[in-house]
Amino acid sequence: MSPKNKFFWWVIVSIGFVLIVFVAMAWLFWQPLPPDEKALLVQVFKANFGYLFTVAFLLFAVLGLTLDWFFRFYIIPLGQLADEASLMCSVNPGHRVNIDGGKDVIRLSRIINQNAERYQEIKNNIREKIERAKADVESEKNIFAGLLSELPEGVVICNARGRIILYNRQAKAVLGENDPDGLSEEPRECRQSDRYVGLGRTIYEILDKNLIEHALNEIHLKLERKSPNAASFFVMVSRNHSLIKVEAVPVLDHERIFSGFILIFRDITEKLQRDREVNNQLRSLTKNMRASVSSIRSAAELLLEYPGMEPEQRQSFYTIVHDEARSLSELLNNKWFDYSSFIKTQWPLVTVTTGDFIQGITRRAKETLGVTIDLLHCDCEESIKIDNYSLLLSMLFVLHHLKEEVHVDHFNCTLTRKEGYAVLDFGWRGEPIRLDALRNWENMILKVNEDMIPLTLKDVVGHHDAEIWTYSDREKNGFSYFRLSLPVHDIPASEQIRHLAILSESRPEFYDFDLFNQAGQTSELDNQPLSELTYTVFDTETTGLNPQGGDEIISIGAVRIVNGRILRDEKFDQLVNPQRELSWESIKFHQIQPEVLKGQPTIDQVLPAFRRFVGNTVLVAHNAAFDMRMLQMKEWTTGIRFINPVLDTLLLSAVVHPIHQSHNLESAAHRMGIKVVGRHTALGDAWTTAELFLKLIRLLANKGIYTLKEAREASQKTYYARLRY
Repeated sequence: MSPKNKFFWWVIVSIGFVLIVFVAMAWLFWQPLPPDEKALLVQVFKANFGYLFTVAFLLFAVLGLTLDWFFRFYIIPLGQLADEASLMCSVNPGHRVNIDGGKDVIRLSRIINQNAERYQEIKNNIREKIERAKADVESEKNIFAGLLSELPEGVVICNARGRIILYNRQAKAVLGENDPDGLSEEPRECRQSDRYVGLGRTIYEILDKNLIEHALNEIHLKLERKSPNAASFFVMVSRNHSLIKVEAVPVLDHERIFSGFILIFRDITEKLQRDREVNNQLRSLTKNMRASVSSIRSAAELLLEYPGMEPEQRQSFYTIVHDEARSLSELLNNKWFDYSSFIKTQWPLVTVTTGDFIQGITRRAKETLGVTIDLLHCDCEESIKIDNYSLLLSMLFVLHHLKEEVHVDHFNCTLTRKEGYAVLDFGWRGEPIRLDALRNWENMILKVNEDMIPLTLKDVVGHHDAEIWTYSDREKNGFSYFRLSLPVHDIPASEQIRHLAILSESRPEFYDFDLFNQAGQTSELDNQPLSELTYTVFDTETTGLNPQGGDEIISIGAVRIVNGRILRDEKFDQLVNPQRELSWESIKFHQIQPEVLKGQPTIDQVLPAFRRFVGNTVLVAHNAAFDMRMLQMKEWTTGIRFINPVLDTLLLSAVVHPIHQSHNLESAAHRMGIKVVGRHTALGDAWTTAELFLKLIRLLANKGIYTLKEAREASQKTYYARLRY
C-alpha cells in the first residue's frame, strides 16, 4: 500500500474512532436525563445547530491537520528510517539518511548517520586487512586462470552433474557454434551445435551424452579397481569437421570421492594426416626396396652359383646389380628428402622480437665460440616468427665457420627492417668468404660443439622463408658482410592482448572456482534458494510502449548470473530490424537511428538464438511485464515460447522498500549505490538490472524471503503487480 493511501486510512480510522467515542459519551449523558430536560436540549440544539456544526467541523479539521502533521513528521519518517538504515547496513554502506521529520526524528537521523560513518570506517579498515590477506592467494589464482586460459588445448571442467564450472577460449572455439549469435541462414539440422558454452550450463547439451556417459562409466570402473590411470579417451568431430581427441580425467575430493571431471580437447587432424603420410612413405619405401634388393640378391646368387659363366653374361649381371643399387640409392635419397621435409613441418614457430633474438646470438656466441659481437644498430621492436633453437644454432654454425674461414673473432652487427624483412648483417674487416664455401655450408648438417640437429643450414633457412648471402663493401669501409633476411611478422591485436591475461587484477571472467559445491538446477525450482539459481537478466528496446498496437523490438540485451556473479563475457547483444518506421519520440528515448537497423536480422531470426542463450534459467527484468509481453506477442509468428520462471526487480524493489514512492531503474539503482552506465541501451540496462538484482537478493533475505517461490509470492502482493500491458 502506498504512503498516500496509508495516510487516508489513518485519518478515516482516527476520525471514526473519535466519532464513536463522542457518540458513546453523548448517549451515556442522554439516557439518565428527564423528558423535560431532553426536550430543552433538543430545542437548544435546533436553535444553535449552525454554531455547533461549525465548532464540530473546526474541531475535526484541527484533528485532521494534527494527524497529518503527526503522520508526516513521525509515522512516515520512522518507516523511511528503517529502510534507510537497512540499506546502510546491507548493500550500500555509503548511503546516508536525509529525510524531513520532527525534531526527534532529525536528531535520530543525525545519530544514525554518525554511527554509519563510524561503521563504514571500521568496515573499510577490516576490508583493507582482508584484501591484503587475500592478495597473495588471489594473485596465484589469477596466474593459474591466465595460464589455463592460454593453454594450446581446450579445457572444460564440470561438476559431478555435468555443469560447466570452468572453460578456456580454446574449448569455446572447439565447442562453440559456427555462428556464435545463432543468426546463420544455415538450416538448423546442418549446424554442428546450437548451444552456448557458459558457466552453469550442462556439457550434455554441447557434446553427445552417450560419449560422456561412456567415458564416465569407464572412469568409475577404473576408480573402483584403484587403477593408477583413471582417464578415459574418445574422439569427436568438431564444428569445423576436425577430429578432436578428448581426454576425460576425474576430479576427486580429499576423500577420493568423485566430484567432477575435466575434459581436455586436442586437435589431431594434422597429426593423423602426417602419420598417414609417413605410413605411406614407409609402405612405398618398403615395396620399392624389396624389389631392388630382390633383384640384387638374385643376381648375386647366380654369380656365386655359376662362377664360370661367360664374360658377357657376367657383365650383364654386374650391370643389373649396379643399376638396382643406384636405383636403391636414389630411392633412399628421395625418401630422406621427404623425411626432412616432414621433420620441418613439425617445428613450432613462435613470435619473438628481433632484439631478443640478436641478444641470444650475442650471448651464445661469446659463451660457445669465444666470438664477440658489437651491436651497432638494432630495430629491436620488430617481430619475427621463428623456431628459436634451430635458427640460433644456424647462426652459431655460420659464425663458427666464419671464424675458421676468415680468422676473425670480432664482428659488428646491424639489424634493420627493409621492405617487410628483418635484415641481420654480420660485418668484419677483411676478405669476404667465397660463394662456393657458403654453398658448401648450406648442405652441411648443423653441429656446433655438442649441439646438433639432423638438418642442414639450407633446411632451416628454407623453413623460415629466409635468405642468406655474402657481400663486400671494402672500397668504402674495408668491411665484408654475411646477411640473413627474415620475414617480419606483424602481431595481430588479439595476440598482443593474449599474453596479458596473467597480469590482470581480477580473475578472468571465465572462471568460478566455487561452483563445485553447487546443487545445480532441478525440477523443483520453487524451493531452491535465490542465491543458488542461474539467471538470465535481459532488457528490450522497442519502437514504442504499446505491444498490442504494433510496436516492435529493436534490441535485446542480456547477461547471465551464476553463483551470485555476473558473467559479463557471456552476454547477448543484438539489434533487430523492426521492418517498420521509428517514431522520433522513440529515437530520442533509446538513441538508436533507423539506418543502424537496416541489414540487421529480423525478430524471427533473433528470438531462436536468444531462446538458446536463455536455456532453462530464471528470467529477470525490470518491469518484466512489459518485456515479457513484447516476447509473447511474437509467439504466433516465431513459434518461440519463453516458459521460464520470471522475477521482476521493480516488484522486488517495492517489496524491500515499500515506503518509497519511486521504483524505476534509476531510483532503485541510486538507492543501492549502483552506477548506471549505458541507460536506455538493452545491454546497459541489463547490466544495471543484474547488479540491482544481486543486491535485492540480500535485502530479501533480511525480510525472510529466501526461495524463488517466496520471492514470486511477495512480488504478487505489491501494488505494481497489478500493471498490465
